[in-house]
Amino acid sequence: MPKNILCTWSLNTPTIITNEEHLTASLEKRINAARRIADKGVKVGFHFHPIVEYVGYLDEYKKIYDTLLLKFKPSEVALVSFGTLTFIKPVIKQLRGREFHTKITQIPHEDASGKTSYPQNTKIEMFKHAYKSFAPWQKGEEKVFFYLCMEPHELWEKTFGYNYATNNDFERAMLGAYCKKIGQEFLI
Repeated sequence: MPKNILCTWSLNTPTIITNEEHLTASLEKRINAARRIADKGVKVGFHFHPIVEYVGYLDEYKKIYDTLLLKFKPSEVALVSFGTLTFIKPVIKQLRGREFHTKITQIPHEDASGKTSYPQNTKIEMFKHAYKSFAPWQKGEEKVFFYLCMEPHELWEKTFGYNYATNNDFERAMLGAYCKKIGQEFLI
């Protein structure tokens, strides 16, 4: 197997998969598929995007985080990303008109740079909880690269304790981390 292959999975709680991610694989199938690929020597990654707030959501997400910590070594995992729901207003209108029913449009959103998203305090709670849950993967030679998907710099600082000055700095750090994981020199 070529060492420069990276396979990633979008993961969510059983509640969200059952009620919102229609016609998709179960959480168990996704994690088992990632395990099978990692067993072949391929680096894997996980996207928690969107993290969705509902009663008991932190506990349900924590179960997933704990499962991943048990089933995977940090040396097998290249990345973990966190994100949440962010919409431009026409998309919300489209969602309301679709055949698949969703409760996503009922979530409290506020203006976020011309889009709608969760209030910043909710995002901080979500992302800090997730990041702290993965503490064992954040240190040592084989540490995993964590990032926020489409979130402003202030949230990076409040979640991770650091941020990148520019998008180019972020991309360089991400590519450098990936290359290190696969044992390849970063040439850019």
